[in-house]
Order: sequence, then structure tokens, then C-alpha cells
Amino acid sequence: MLYPNPPHRHHERDEEPAVLLQRMADRVASMIVTSAYSDLECALAERELRYEFLHQIPDRMALYDLIYTSRFRRLREQFRSEE
Repeated sequence: MLYPNPPHRHHERDEEPAVLLQRMADRVASMIVTSAYSDLECALAERELRYEFLHQIPDRMALYDLIYTSRFRRLREQFRSEE
């Protein structure tokens, strides 16, 4: 099992899914632009967000790919590219 303690269990139960997902996405974006986090830590946080998105709104994964996959890729290219 990849997630013995799924991320959604650590958040407030009354929090709206959209608010939770947006907060998590902002955290991932912040991690990518901050050099304090390794590429692995960023990738794990992105995976957590994807898992939570799948748990909260599984029928909208195409939306996740459209918005977040490309957003995080652009941020990695801009802030983490090796020159």
C-alpha cells in the first residue's frame, strides 16, 4: 500500500474539497520555487496532491492533468532547470 495514512485524513473534515486541493496545490508550487526542498520532496508532494485529487473528485482527473501537471512542469522548468 502506497499510502498507509492517506493525506486526506490529516486535514480538517469540514474543509471543502476545492479549498483543500487549492491549498495543497499552492504548497506544491511553493516547494518547487523554493530551493529548500529537493526534487524528490517536490515530486512526493505532487504525488500526494494527485492522490488527494483522485480521492476527492475522481471523475475530474483530466482537469488535474490540464491544470496542475502543466503548471508544475512549467515551474520546474523555470526554477529547477540545470544550466
